[in-house]
Amino acid sequence: MSGILGYLSILADDISSLAGKSMATTSKSLATTFDDMGVLFDDIATYTKLASSKSSGLLIDDLAAISSFTSETTSDILKKELEKASNIKEFKNNIENLEEKSKKELLSELEKIRDKAIKVAQKNAAKRELPIVYKIALGSLKNKFIIIPIVLILNFFAPWLIAPALILGGIYLAYEGVETVLEKLHNHKEEIKEEKQTSKLSSQEFEAQKVKSAIKTDFILSFEIIVIALSILSQSEFSVKLTVLIIVGILTTIAVYGIVALIIKLDDIGFYLQEKKSLLMKKIGNSLVSSMPVIIKIISIIGTVAMLAVGGSIVAHQTHALTFLEEFINSNFGNFSSFLFFIVEILFGVIIGFIALKVIDFAKPILKK
Repeated sequence: MSGILGYLSILADDISSLAGKSMATTSKSLATTFDDMGVLFDDIATYTKLASSKSSGLLIDDLAAISSFTSETTSDILKKELEKASNIKEFKNNIENLEEKSKKELLSELEKIRDKAIKVAQKNAAKRELPIVYKIALGSLKNKFIIIPIVLILNFFAPWLIAPALILGGIYLAYEGVETVLEKLHNHKEEIKEEKQTSKLSSQEFEAQKVKSAIKTDFILSFEIIVIALSILSQSEFSVKLTVLIIVGILTTIAVYGIVALIIKLDDIGFYLQEKKSLLMKKIGNSLVSSMPVIIKIISIIGTVAMLAVGGSIVAHQTHALTFLEEFINSNFGNFSSFLFFIVEILFGVIIGFIALKVIDFAKPILKK
């Protein structure tokens, strides 16, 4: 279960990053007051551009962005101002010079248009989620079919290499967990720098980058799962080992990415319910859509803790570094011993990950030279 949560943590970060690329200014717009016309217009334009680029690869200018959401029910005032203005600056100035009643009416319409634009952008971004998960799942399956023969060959010719490989994998998981925690806590400037770099990428390039990153990390997690499965089959025939490892590889891929697909499509269910006439259905739909960022964050946090626990557990088990502490806890804390030792494994994972992080930071300049 911890391994699955580790998977979900990594995918949660990647998918939320991809969603962030498509909905870059959602949090900003929702936090602003609606009477800030400049922000309001910019938001409408931004969301429409995002929706448009996701669906067709085309960008449209600011006035066209607003015009694209007008309909038969749009007021004559807004239609007239859109036709009269040659650019967005002129449009803003014209509205500022309107009488108060007309100005309020127009701003109210623009708020509705902005909300509609947000929903369109969200739906267009949501269409890319399953294809992304499919690409990562396919990469994960390929990983396992590369790993299985490697592990079987290692087990036959050099079984003594299995334990060091497990330890390295455990250290990597702990390192990933610690790096994730430190990024969330301290590296806000680095995140801003990364956002500026990724903003230069097209949606397709950004997606490919994230998929590649997720598949790379999946390789380590898949290796750990296959090796652990093989260790249980140490006394079995080769044909049994091969068959079981293939089944484990397929089932874990389906289970993990099936869960991911289900979670990320909750917002689609929300969009569907939002279109219903029933007020209750609309409320449920709104709740599902608005809760998705929270769900992704929770999965990310739980998964990061799980990676630290799994990394610490693997290293502890292979090196017997915590055997004395495990025996002490088991003999003194009774029913709470399992929980306490789980906390110890998490802390051990933090220590290992932090040491690995410092070693890598120290080695990077040397390797560059």
